[in-house]
Amino acid sequence: MNILQITDDLPPRVLGGSGRIVLETSEALADRGHDVSILTAGDPAIIPSYGKKISIHTIPVLPKRWAHYRSVFSKKREEKILAVIRQVQPDIIHAHGIAWQMGYRWIGRARKMGIPCIWTAHGTMHISYGKVTGTETALWLTDIRQARWTYNPFRNACIRSYLHQCHILSVSDALRDYMANYSYTATTLHNGINLNFWQASVSQKEARQLCKLPADKSLFLIAGRMGYSKGLRHLLRSLPAAAHLIVAGSIDSALVAEYGERLHPFSNQTAEQMKLLYAACDATVVPSVYLDPFPTVCLESMACSRPVIATSWGGSKEAVIDSKTGWIVDPTDNAAFSSQLNWCSEHRTELPSFGKAGREHMEKHFARELYIDQLLEHYGQCRN
Repeated sequence: MNILQITDDLPPRVLGGSGRIVLETSEALADRGHDVSILTAGDPAIIPSYGKKISIHTIPVLPKRWAHYRSVFSKKREEKILAVIRQVQPDIIHAHGIAWQMGYRWIGRARKMGIPCIWTAHGTMHISYGKVTGTETALWLTDIRQARWTYNPFRNACIRSYLHQCHILSVSDALRDYMANYSYTATTLHNGINLNFWQASVSQKEARQLCKLPADKSLFLIAGRMGYSKGLRHLLRSLPAAAHLIVAGSIDSALVAEYGERLHPFSNQTAEQMKLLYAACDATVVPSVYLDPFPTVCLESMACSRPVIATSWGGSKEAVIDSKTGWIVDPTDNAAFSSQLNWCSEHRTELPSFGKAGREHMEKHFARELYIDQLLEHYGQCRN
């Protein structure tokens, strides 16, 4: 099968999120004998070459300022994407995060060309102008406050008209159910990751030495873009006094100064570097305070045999088994959050058993091979 994956971002321009899933998925599909191409926004000079395995096509990165108009109205952008589609001549197109760069306008033309399209929802940008809690009663007011003069009153209706021509997948039940409130019918397909890659290759002691981290301290890890919604401040407020925190992502220098040697920032980490950080920590914390659809960090951490203290907001609870592979906690409940972090800090020797259970859970339910099997079934349904 000739498959074209379309996504806004791809490593190394953006190191985490859906781009990494797209790349891993494409590699697995190519390993199964399919012809796979990826279309993304970026500078071709900095995107790695995958030889004959995967063909990478790029279009220029544009400013986000006009994205809410461009995504549904830009014929110029549509033509650039269609030019790649005509060149690749795919049997099927699988689109992922396309809100900021690729837009949605090309979908209608691709369908008229007879090409089936699948779209995976990794977030809520087709519905909102930013992250949501899922409890908003007047989302349009929140959108206007966030977008201000770039608000496009026709955007959501146009996006819906394009996406309804696709076979829609959601990365979690939580996201699927939220989308249903806005007239989207989606099927949940949880992401899977490469378990051969995502496993600790060194001991915790060796990882801490390599990363220059304290050998004998309780060490938690948080990863991602450290905006308010990722819950970093909630975590710092609840962090045990004797514990240290690894931050894999950008962080305000004022916080580094405030917490001193207890805070260990690591920015722009590659997948290989992230494996070392997972190996070094005692547990990973995912304290998001928004509808976080299905954090890949949860999967990677469990694959590396590290338990996860995960948010009750969004899809984390569909990956992490409470009190078995980690714990599900509301980060805004300071007493409960602090209690769980303190327990982990005081019972470090018990945490490896939770990590072992997490690895077994990943092998049973979230191996990339299982995900690819199910994805190919959806591809087949679209082509029939």
